[in-house]
Amino acid sequence: NNGVNLAASVPTSGTINIANFRSQAKGFRFTFTSGATNQNASSLFGDDYAVNYPKEIVIDSGVELGATSTSEEALQIDTGASGTITVTNNGTLSGAGGAAGSAGGDAFEADIACTLINNGTIRAGGGGGGTGGGGQYSSSSSSTSYSNPPPGFGGATYWADTWYGSFDHVTWGGTYYNSTSSGNQSFSKGSYQEYNSTSNIYLYQVTRTVTTTTNTNGGAGGVGQGYNQSAGSGVGGGTNAGTGGSGASFGSAGSTGANGNRTNGVAGGAAGNYIRGVSFVTLTQSGTVQGGTA
Repeated sequence: NNGVNLAASVPTSGTINIANFRSQAKGFRFTFTSGATNQNASSLFGDDYAVNYPKEIVIDSGVELGATSTSEEALQIDTGASGTITVTNNGTLSGAGGAAGSAGGDAFEADIACTLINNGTIRAGGGGGGTGGGGQYSSSSSSTSYSNPPPGFGGATYWADTWYGSFDHVTWGGTYYNSTSSGNQSFSKGSYQEYNSTSNIYLYQVTRTVTTTTNTNGGAGGVGQGYNQSAGSGVGGGTNAGTGGSGASFGSAGSTGANGNRTNGVAGGAAGNYIRGVSFVTLTQSGTVQGGTA
């Protein structure tokens, strides 16, 4: 038991005097006089946590308790206690900031009934910024080919027009196309022209243009503000992709990532809770709170 026995002057054996009880109280008190992280009430009072005595936890002014990850809280009133529990916060309880796109952490959690007197600040971690939308860009390359086809045009590369000039068909490398485009390639007439008297058809060089489409990723969002962590800015994405959203300050949701030309940006992470397990808490509030409750 790391707490102070509030009845330390009351003898546990031998002669007892009524004066021994003056200024004493039934219970234990633990006072945070310096900063700490990821605190559980049960670890403060040891085996006496389960003893039916009142217990007090006090955070002094100027002292900060913080959570180092979103799976932890600055202070948790965990199960297994007996007797009343009162927490008086004169300092600061800070949740962890959310990673990119993730929710911020909680500052205070109650798993059993307790009283919370807040004279200081209880602040949930800010949400991380959302990922930017995906981008896309295209690049093209062209090549020209012409083979003087024999009668029947087998295997040649050419563009054939009938004698009056209407489009007939294209072959490229022996493959027949009845359209000027196919998949990611398109065809156009080259500059060279030849008239094939055998078939009464004009033959042209063929220019083939191949267009390649490349997808790019959106930028990562910034981290949210939390214990020992500042809010971060989003990172730029690839070509035509969106920049990641900014991480949020304590108690706020992260910004949505910017849209790319292929997909929209993703929403930022939600703010954490300044109290989780609020149904167990009797709150006296005269300080500052940031975030939600759950």
